[in-house]
Amino acid sequence: MDRDDIIKMAKQAKLPYEYDTGRLLHLKEVERFAELIVRECANVLRAESERLYKLSAEEKDELFASNFEICAEKCVDNEVAIKEHFGVDRARGEQ
Repeated sequence: MDRDDIIKMAKQAKLPYEYDTGRLLHLKEVERFAELIVRECANVLRAESERLYKLSAEEKDELFASNFEICAEKCVDNEVAIKEHFGVDRARGEQ
C-alpha cells in the first residue's frame, strides 16, 4: 500500500480535499492515522500470539500445546504480513 492508495481511500471516505486541485487536505495526518490503525491491528495479533504461547507453555497435553503454538505462530506471521502490506516500520523503524 502506498500514498496513492491512502489518498484513494481517504477520498472514498469523503475526507476534505481542495476543490480546485483535488489535493487531499491534511495528508500527513491522514497517513499517520492510517499507520496508527495498522499498528493497533498488529498489536492485537501480537497480544494474541503472546496469550497463545503462554497457553502452550502451560498445557500438559502435547497435542493441545502444539496447536496453541501453531496458532501463536500464525498470529506472528499475520502481524508481519499486515505491517509489510501497509509499509509500516519501513520508514520509521520498529516503535
